[in-house]
Amino acid sequence: MAVLSGGVTFGIGSMPGKAFAQIPSALAGQAEPGKVLVIIQLGGGNDGLNTVIPGEDDKYYTARPNIAIPKASALKLDKDMYLHPSMVGIKKLYDAGQVAIAQNIGYPNPNRSHFRATDIWNTGSASNVVLEEGWAGRYLLTQYPNFPIQMPKHPMAVQLGSVESLAFQSDLGRFGTVFEDPNLFYQLVNGSTADMDAPPKTQAGEELGFLNQVAAASIQFATVIQSSAAKGKNSLTYPSTGLGRQLGIVSKLVSGGLNTPIYLVNIGGFDTHTNQLTQHANLWRTISEAVSAFQTDLKNQNLADRVSVMTFSEFGRRINQNGSLGTDHGTAAPMFVIGKTVRGGILGANPDLTSVDANGDLKFKYDYRQVYSTVLRDHLGLDNVRTATIFQSTFERLPLYNNSIEGMPEQHTMELLVPWPNPIRQTGLIQYGIFVETDILLAVYDIQGRLILNLFEGKRAVGSYSVTLEGSLLASGHYILSLQNLRGGRITRSIQIQND
Repeated sequence: MAVLSGGVTFGIGSMPGKAFAQIPSALAGQAEPGKVLVIIQLGGGNDGLNTVIPGEDDKYYTARPNIAIPKASALKLDKDMYLHPSMVGIKKLYDAGQVAIAQNIGYPNPNRSHFRATDIWNTGSASNVVLEEGWAGRYLLTQYPNFPIQMPKHPMAVQLGSVESLAFQSDLGRFGTVFEDPNLFYQLVNGSTADMDAPPKTQAGEELGFLNQVAAASIQFATVIQSSAAKGKNSLTYPSTGLGRQLGIVSKLVSGGLNTPIYLVNIGGFDTHTNQLTQHANLWRTISEAVSAFQTDLKNQNLADRVSVMTFSEFGRRINQNGSLGTDHGTAAPMFVIGKTVRGGILGANPDLTSVDANGDLKFKYDYRQVYSTVLRDHLGLDNVRTATIFQSTFERLPLYNNSIEGMPEQHTMELLVPWPNPIRQTGLIQYGIFVETDILLAVYDIQGRLILNLFEGKRAVGSYSVTLEGSLLASGHYILSLQNLRGGRITRSIQIQND
């Protein structure tokens, strides 16, 4: 283990809409195989208003007389919004329909401390709840249910950096393998051995055995990481920036066959209290060039269908500039989701600079866990029940991907997924979600609209639910599955019963 401390940290420690919505993970095994999520952490608190600019709103220019971005130099989007002029590469991806910009993302009672706010985003928690397990760690527990007793051949999560993120921790240990360069990582552990003798029967024996297991897994992962990096390639030259090098490594590992579902890369410097204009422009130029190269590389290597990129920052900045030509800690801000399978465009209303909270900051419209839940379900293929368990609540998805819901969830109170399998021959799994506590009726009707089978009637709290439909209870044929809000609203799905 002493070898592993030289700059390398290693730790051991639910279905999307449409095409994948009907496949319960309990039957289908792990989430959709081969899918990769790359998270870009923007450390310091990104200024959303100077990133996605409300260029037609005079209040923006009044609040920022010295640091507002002139719309004449900005990059025109839709809905009277503009991108920062440094984001040329991301703008080209946006024009190609591969960038979804989710507006007004935050959470209730936001925290403005860098440390606490980062922990909230990494754990997927409410601001008044302190968790020690990361949201990605809880997801990975669903994918590696035998962890840590049985370790996979490939690392479960990879972070480019030096200190493992809280996002990859779980109550059974840490999932992340952290390094700055795959070859350096391999050199650090190459030739080392793990003591696999039975641990002594002492008070510390169990802990020693666990450390031995960590060391053995580190050596195993170092070999497969180095092998994947050697087999992988980049089809172009990445920018010689920290983020460019990180994304170049991710592309090499993915193209080299590393079966790791989540990567985390980072770029700091967003705590722009002073002289923001130049610093912020350089940061977004760096991100835009690196992400543009990454997406082109994935396309050239026929990997673009597998990989999705998501950005997050611990908070946005205040509406008004401060006295140092910068901005102070704020609240809501946009998030970017980028990739070939993304449903591009601006999602949600423009920031409202008039209707603000008690501190004069932007009010959030969509919870950041809605973005996380959408990524888990519609990109990584997790079912709705397990997704709700990860976040200890059910969050409505956003239309981020081509297989996501069709529109923004402004008035929705529930969702009904397509049963699996369909046609139903023996049993079928029906999954639905409730977003506002209400009285519901879940029932099966024939094609003439006659009630055939009542599956549930009564009050349902906010949550994700599932029920098994026995095909033997119905004659072969076509039916309508209905989820009705008894206070108004109904969702239906067509189902077919095939009894042998």
